[in-house]
Amino acid sequence: MMPPSITFIDLETTGGHVARSQIIEIGIIRTEKGKIVKKYSQLVRPVSSISPFVLELTGITYEELDRAPIFEAICGEVLEMIKDSVIAAHNIRFDYGILHQEFKRCGISFSSKHFCTIKLSKLLYPGLRFYNLDHLISNFHLKIEKRHRAFDDAKVIWDLYSFSRKNTARKIFEKALNLALKEPSVPLNITGDELESLPESPGVYIFYGDHETPLYVGKSINIKDRVKSHFSRDYLSSKDLNISREIRRIGYERTAGELGALFLESSLIKKLQPIYNRRLRLRRKLIAVTKCVNADGIYVFKIEEKSGGNGNFQDLLSIFRSQSQAKEFLYSLAGEYDLCPKLLGLENTTGACFWYRLNRCRGICAKKEDKLKYNLRFMDAFTKYRVKPWPFAGPILVREESELKESFLFDRWCLLDSFSSEEDMPVPGKYEYIFDYDAYKILHRFLSSGTNLRKVTNLKTFQVG
Repeated sequence: MMPPSITFIDLETTGGHVARSQIIEIGIIRTEKGKIVKKYSQLVRPVSSISPFVLELTGITYEELDRAPIFEAICGEVLEMIKDSVIAAHNIRFDYGILHQEFKRCGISFSSKHFCTIKLSKLLYPGLRFYNLDHLISNFHLKIEKRHRAFDDAKVIWDLYSFSRKNTARKIFEKALNLALKEPSVPLNITGDELESLPESPGVYIFYGDHETPLYVGKSINIKDRVKSHFSRDYLSSKDLNISREIRRIGYERTAGELGALFLESSLIKKLQPIYNRRLRLRRKLIAVTKCVNADGIYVFKIEEKSGGNGNFQDLLSIFRSQSQAKEFLYSLAGEYDLCPKLLGLENTTGACFWYRLNRCRGICAKKEDKLKYNLRFMDAFTKYRVKPWPFAGPILVREESELKESFLFDRWCLLDSFSSEEDMPVPGKYEYIFDYDAYKILHRFLSSGTNLRKVTNLKTFQVG
């Protein structure tokens, strides 16, 4: 069934980043029952700076933009043009994402059904080498006066749609359009069959680019649904746009449950170092911030390199990737709890700290504050952010089971072993303790759920060395 109304949109913007770019020109063609009923073209004055390259590409001048209204002044007109209509654009991820952001800045929650004419063209003309607008214009001998102007581009997108509808059997065209509407943003280099073949079970998925370069590693309790969501949500992230352009293959590895997926994801990110993941590195030497007491009986933090062995982590505040990152966190903590930056090792001065002169330190460094009061405030900060004590008397076993079975042996927040069958059950003996802060956060969150605690077996008598 054909949508009763389709609105064809093109935007010219200040740049290519969805979250930061703004509209400088908008062109709209609204159709109903296959006929144009409304047209709209408007320059828009952006608040942010604009790339000279964009002005050169479009032919729009600074003077024209200075005379144009801001988007907030025309957002009502734009909403009226597109309401109760399906939106179509060539690269809908970008145009829809920009439009969504502009409405959001105006305090308007905007959502609309939409499809991509790139996707529709690929379904209708699978043999073409390219699907960019210039190639399609040339291939189908479409006419356009001013390329890279919003209204002209919107008009040629409508012409492409009309040409395709006229020259394609009705059932074939409607089927292609419904597929484009159902999955408006599946990357061009990924087929529907690839998506449908993904398992609906827990695990980790990997997006690969050219030459098997890892682009992104993610996890989910339903791999297929999660992968599809990357390409069908409201598109506000330039990261998602880049992944969509660069992806060539999807790999996956199933797990028995959520915990296994979380640990496997963390491990693979550190191993593969995918381009679009936050970079993690497995460190045996950690930059640790620990609690200790100075010669005057005042609590202080110490920044040190700490081995991930089987030490006691009860005085550990947090783990950082660098000393500068640790100091930045301590500055934040000092400001939040009125702690002294000098005593925290952030200043190397004689006498009172600089913050004391600004009335931001209560004077513990100048012996103007009772150390008991300071220590209590220090402990409030430490208790809030510290690595929590291991809540069990000894090691624990966590079992997960679905189509697969997997068990994990933990002690003092360290993952000691994992296995998938009874024959591989751990035996008492010596285990290597490697404290990994990312693993700690994963396990701590997991154990915070009462449902997950049912999967835990306490191994108080199990000897781990």
